[in-house]
Amino acid sequence: MNYSRQRNIISEIVKSSYEHPTAEEIYALAVKELPTIGIATVYRNLNQLEEMGELRRIPITEGSDRFDGHMEEHYHMVCKTCGRLTDLRTDDASISAIKESVCNAFKIKASDVELAPILIEGICGQCIKAKKRKS
Repeated sequence: MNYSRQRNIISEIVKSSYEHPTAEEIYALAVKELPTIGIATVYRNLNQLEEMGELRRIPITEGSDRFDGHMEEHYHMVCKTCGRLTDLRTDDASISAIKESVCNAFKIKASDVELAPILIEGICGQCIKAKKRKS
């Protein structure tokens, strides 16, 4: 695929963020560097970057998809209260245990299982603390 300044800027925005931005948030940052960029261009380039394996799309049940430029094996947790998305790092043993459970449950080979990205929904520590203060 040919070099594209737009795609390069979009990629850098996603890869430099640990906040897992939405396409709209990426657009708001990209337009500061490229005032003529359109939201459709951002979506098109995000799709291309995902197809190229340079970033990961994280589908969110209630809300906009998020994007992650950190491609090492890890999972995500989304807070059902505030919507914050957090990286969850695990060791190889945890990943193996999850794969083994999936294989046993579905009676399939480990080579047939791809786990990333796993999205866990829960309530983050900040929201739990805030709820306790209100009680």
